[in-house]
Amino acid sequence: MSLLISLPESMGPRALCSALLDLEPEMKIVTGHENVQNPDEVEFAVVWNHPEGLLLNYPNLKAISSYGHGADGLLADSKLPEGIPLVRLTNETMAEWMSEYLLAVVLLQRRQLLQHAENPNFIEWGIAARHPGNQLSILGLGYLGKAAAKVFLKNGFEVAGWSRTPKQVEGVSSFSGNDGLTEMLKSTDYLVNLLPLTTETTDLLNTETLSKLKRGAYLINVGRGQTLVEEDLIPLLDDGQLSGACLDVFRTEPLAEEHPFRKHKKILITPHNSSSTPADSVAPQILENYKRAVSGRQLLNQVDLTHGY
Repeated sequence: MSLLISLPESMGPRALCSALLDLEPEMKIVTGHENVQNPDEVEFAVVWNHPEGLLLNYPNLKAISSYGHGADGLLADSKLPEGIPLVRLTNETMAEWMSEYLLAVVLLQRRQLLQHAENPNFIEWGIAARHPGNQLSILGLGYLGKAAAKVFLKNGFEVAGWSRTPKQVEGVSSFSGNDGLTEMLKSTDYLVNLLPLTTETTDLLNTETLSKLKRGAYLINVGRGQTLVEEDLIPLLDDGQLSGACLDVFRTEPLAEEHPFRKHKKILITPHNSSSTPADSVAPQILENYKRAVSGRQLLNQVDLTHGY
């Protein structure tokens, strides 16, 4: 029996294969669904952006793993095999990289370093340029959100978080529900989106929602592109409601060269690289779930199909 790795080349499928074999040298792994010779042997699949209906080809499949924190890529497949459990990854290294990215972006904006880079005469010599405000709010207090909150607390920020259900995180002001979101936004200087993509979070960041922010707030979207209504963003920037935005995810990726976001001076664009999946770091978790799946035991980080994550 075997484990199937079906990932884009950019995500290093062979690196994951090597990391798994370092842990379990006798393990049978097939890298690339086109290389599967006997579909009956595939018991576990690790996938990302796989072809729709691909996983119906494996009658003995016992579990499917997303190669990332999110499950929306799996759930986008309308032809998933019925009754097969889905799992996602939670990983400390991925959380550290995400928190590092978020802190770097906030400090760039806070100390206005990009403005200095574009115009050395941006401010009078010897005067510190510092964007006012110290309230950072995180949409999504899951694994990544909690890790980011701890980093910002250590760096002296006041931190709030909003989630589907109330969460208790030490040092963090927790909000939930529509009223909670409005209450949090009105005092927010930096808004970080880390929400998973679900029917409830799609289009959540729009003119109405973002207008509830403190005027001059800064937006960072590292969750999913579909959470932001893209055509609503530039008017909010031009009006001054938002002082700027850093976008790492988009509705269509890669972002088209002619997209208006690329030309706007208040938008910082990064190529969906706020974090990534390090093969050596996640291999033990994937191997553990593989062993649990083939032995019929409870899986780690199983996706709740009701909520979509």
